[in-house]
Amino acid sequence: MDVPLHWTLAFLQDILPPSTLTHLQTLLLSPTSPVQTALHTLTTLTHQTITPLLATFLNYLTDLLAASPNVVALAVILVLAVLILQILSIIRRIMLFWTRLAFRLLFWAAVGLLVSVVWQRGVERSLTEAVVIGGKVVGWAVGVGEVWWREYERAQQQGQGQYGGYQGRGGAGGAGRGGAGGGR
Repeated sequence: MDVPLHWTLAFLQDILPPSTLTHLQTLLLSPTSPVQTALHTLTTLTHQTITPLLATFLNYLTDLLAASPNVVALAVILVLAVLILQILSIIRRIMLFWTRLAFRLLFWAAVGLLVSVVWQRGVERSLTEAVVIGGKVVGWAVGVGEVWWREYERAQQQGQGQYGGYQGRGGAGGAGRGGAGGGR
């Protein structure tokens, strides 16, 4: 109990005047002081009342655990599972922090780059170039969409030709040749 009081008084040495510090030392650290007497009485009383109860409970608990080792194994597994989940949660939070930081830095770098481009070239020239670049991007996106749509239609036609389609020969699902059983 003395160690925290010594640390506190050493810290207060720079703040309080010497007379107050001396008074606090005699009040708190003297073995005959009321604070030390109260702490000693409280500690003794606690040890006298709680120790028998705690010993009885711990004896009962150890007897119970010795009688059923499966419970101990289950408790160890549960503790390990909780520990692993906590570690994974910490790893997830660390990854989220660094990912957010990287994307925020990327965003603000892009904003800074945009501002510097507008500052160097002027607003009118920057808007003109932005419209030209936007038009090229839209044209590229339309071209990609057309290619995708052609490939989609071609795959649909190949699928209908190969499997008989949804309403092709032989009924539902393209079973072909005499129904679901295959005609055998």
